[in-house]
Amino acid sequence: MRKLLPIIVILLLAVAGGWYWMQGQTPVPDRTAMTDLPETPATPAGEAAEVADQAADAADAAAQEAAADESRAAAEAAADAAADAAAIAADAAAEAARASEETNIDPASDAAQAAEDAAEAAIDAADTAARAAVESTDPQAAASTAADAAQDAAEATAETANAAAVAAQIESLLTPQGFDAARVQQMIDQAQIPDTQKATLRRLIETAGDNPQLLRAALKQVKQVMR
Repeated sequence: MRKLLPIIVILLLAVAGGWYWMQGQTPVPDRTAMTDLPETPATPAGEAAEVADQAADAADAAAQEAAADESRAAAEAAADAAADAAAIAADAAAEAARASEETNIDPASDAAQAAEDAAEAAIDAADTAARAAVESTDPQAAASTAADAAQDAAEATAETANAAAVAAQIESLLTPQGFDAARVQQMIDQAQIPDTQKATLRRLIETAGDNPQLLRAALKQVKQVMR
């Protein structure tokens, strides 16, 4: 799983990554992705992303243990870790959806959809791991299957974590508290809207500056135009 490319992280740093990712061109993120992200906002979606990343680590470790041990106990441990990761991924996806509704712009909506899809994949993998641990009469085969399924659950949970982090970052970015002028400007530049609207939004952001009241109104206008 650590060999997977962290492209979503690179795109997030440019904020415009939401559009690239939602077009389905991004591979499953690397397990190092969460540590490379900008600081995850201390919001429900951000915290859920952090917890999901930790769950992915746990499932990854259990998968490696099952692959090395090849015992019934290791298979059951891998299945348990996969189930935990899947449940946490589902929570993270729900928080990404909430953040998307709060932001109400396409990049956040697509991040939430990506989180939901990845969480569903984690749930499917956890089901495979559980069935292998319970139904197989061959401990070695059970451990091998459970290890592979737990690895899949870990990767899907990591992807959910990154998608939830994207939603959290966008949600925070479009508030006065989390506002970053340069990143909002980049988001506007990458938006699929007419150049005249982009110019208007850029002027609004520049004019608002550090005035919280003006900035709140400007960010509201950004959301309305970018829906």
